[in-house]
Amino acid sequence: MKIKYIILFFFFAGALLKVLPQNNKQNDLKISNIFSDIEIALSKGDVDKLSVYFSHQTYFSLANGKNGYFSSNQAYYILEDFFSNYRAISFKFNNINTKGASPYSSGTYIYEFRGMKKISKTYISLKNMGGNWKISQITIN
Repeated sequence: MKIKYIILFFFFAGALLKVLPQNNKQNDLKISNIFSDIEIALSKGDVDKLSVYFSHQTYFSLANGKNGYFSSNQAYYILEDFFSNYRAISFKFNNINTKGASPYSSGTYIYEFRGMKKISKTYISLKNMGGNWKISQITIN
């Protein structure tokens, strides 16, 4: 009788080990897709597409001096103002890490400010909130 339980245990353990890597791959793909959406939104200065990923409290540190935690509603207007003054020319992620509890990415934001082309380093991190990945931090400096 004990042998049946041991065999059953190993069967379920083996099945679980097959499912876990697949879930990790699916999660990595989901995070990669979110970073892709964010990259497109930043390259166009599109607050509407970016705001879908705002958490209820997102930390901002922006080149215009705005920094701190803001609600999703405040974040929308802060970024709308930022993009109107720091017009996006292009944006590209240089590094994306989809692993762990706080996936992050960094990239280069090229923009126009007062008629001059400028470059800022950008950092974005995500956090899982209620089963959905949301932006926990945006730094554009």
